[in-house]
Amino acid sequence: MRKNTQNIVIDATLFLCLLVLLFTGVIMYVLLPPGSGEKAFISLSRHDWGDIHFWTAVIFTLILVIHLVLHSAWIVNSYNLFKKKKRT
Repeated sequence: MRKNTQNIVIDATLFLCLLVLLFTGVIMYVLLPPGSGEKAFISLSRHDWGDIHFWTAVIFTLILVIHLVLHSAWIVNSYNLFKKKKRT
């Protein structure tokens, strides 16, 4: 896979995970707050939405680490450039 395609796939997956985290977080906070009892949204209870939220966060974190590793050379170069500019 070309590097550009790889970046697009990783970035799109991160964005999708972020949207799912936002969506599930709003559902748990607004529609199914703590103490909402047996209420459900789309046939899923608050705990089910919590599981989706948790595992999406795990996937997001893993892909974010991969993203940072793949961009480590850029991060180091940017840091060194920043350090060099700060000295002058």
